[in-house]
Amino acid sequence: MHKTKLSPRRLSRSLAVQGLYHFQTNPKSVSEIEDFLHNSNEDIYVRANYDMLHNLLDLASADFAAILNLYTDYSSRDNQDIHKIEQAILVIAAVELKHSLSVPAPVIINEAIELAKMYGGEDSFKFVNGLVDKLASSLRASEMEYARNNRRSTK
Repeated sequence: MHKTKLSPRRLSRSLAVQGLYHFQTNPKSVSEIEDFLHNSNEDIYVRANYDMLHNLLDLASADFAAILNLYTDYSSRDNQDIHKIEQAILVIAAVELKHSLSVPAPVIINEAIELAKMYGGEDSFKFVNGLVDKLASSLRASEMEYARNNRRSTK
């Protein structure tokens, strides 16, 4: 993956991308996805935040298509035209934006960008950034406005 030591939360997100990609190509239960991830990535799996990984997989796989549809108003592409890895990253970000209110929206956006750089195509991160930023601005409008104003005032 990377030579630098990644945080347990970032490892969880990374594993969630892999697990959701696996889920899309081979639908399984969350426990079966976790077994797959553990068996194929044991060194990473043991360092990840298991509770976070489980929650991401559970919430994302429960209604994957509906969560992905949250981006419909912000994308010119049909969902089926979005690469499966990008779909997984977008769904993880949406789940976090909706359910992990203690994690700041800008952090979730940045994590989605990093995942897209790690797993997506060459310019995938730009596409993911645009969509997650727009969804964050919709779901967490006041937080995003505060973050934007804070960035402006520190420049």
